[in-house]
Amino acid sequence: MRFRRFSHIAAAVSVVVTALACQKTPRSGVQETSGDPLPEPVVPPGYQKIAPQAVDDATGMLSQTATIFSGSLKDIRFTFENCAGPRTNYVFSDASSLAGSPVQSEVTLKVLGGPTPSGKWVAVSELPQLALDSRYVVFLRNTDWTFSPVVSDLVFRVESVAGREILVHPTGRAVIGWDDSGPVLSAGTVSDAVGRRVRGYKRADTPAPGDRPDSATTNPLPQMGRGNPPPPGRPPDSTLDSAPSLADVRKAGLFERPPLVESAIANEQTLGAEAFVSAVRSAAERSRVQIGGRLALDPNWRCWSSTPTARVAR
Repeated sequence: MRFRRFSHIAAAVSVVVTALACQKTPRSGVQETSGDPLPEPVVPPGYQKIAPQAVDDATGMLSQTATIFSGSLKDIRFTFENCAGPRTNYVFSDASSLAGSPVQSEVTLKVLGGPTPSGKWVAVSELPQLALDSRYVVFLRNTDWTFSPVVSDLVFRVESVAGREILVHPTGRAVIGWDDSGPVLSAGTVSDAVGRRVRGYKRADTPAPGDRPDSATTNPLPQMGRGNPPPPGRPPDSTLDSAPSLADVRKAGLFERPPLVESAIANEQTLGAEAFVSAVRSAAERSRVQIGGRLALDPNWRCWSSTPTARVAR
């Protein structure tokens, strides 16, 4: 059995907003991006935007891929800007390009979601969480974007099962091939999705009785938007005065690497990173698609508040 799954980001995204104090899995979503949208992101002089296109098949994916890189996720940081919104910054070290444009040894992926200045947490259901202390193979965009620099959901965790290297898709299924539709995944699920086993988050600094829960601070981030006037027509950035530290998220299991169920793929012919990238290269050549181009690491397409959000239930 061959299993395929693609997480396409639609015009409306599902945004879950929860309190940043001790929390369980939220049951309902709240419309967060209300009011007048901000102007488009400020880009460097002469910067030419490249519109994102559909990723309905392998050709659409590969034509929008600047690089396929491998790196180890060693740090997670949080930022907030009025236009970019709350961002979870996945910081990869020991990064190297496997195909396409070269990358620096440290690569940061600025994915929509995370704490806001009001003390709430924004989560986008279409965007997978990544596991700390894990190695990944990631497809990054050569087009501009708003939500994530990853092409579709092409981010694969490198694992080892019974002495063989495998790649785990965000759905928890292993990669067994690549065809005209994109990655082909195993029938069996070898891993839970990251973030499914959260133990509950509570700030490291517990407020005293009577204090508001969001009055505590944990590893305050550098203040943003202060000291420099905003561009014409743009309000000053809100500031993120506090956010979970790396120790906090480790303790809560927010980005914990799930255990593997080796028996789920005992009879599957899976691919490791080298064989997978080789298959992707061959497919690109057959389709006469060149992997490469400008590596787009900043959300320069639209402000997050210009994107309609949908209520969700869990």
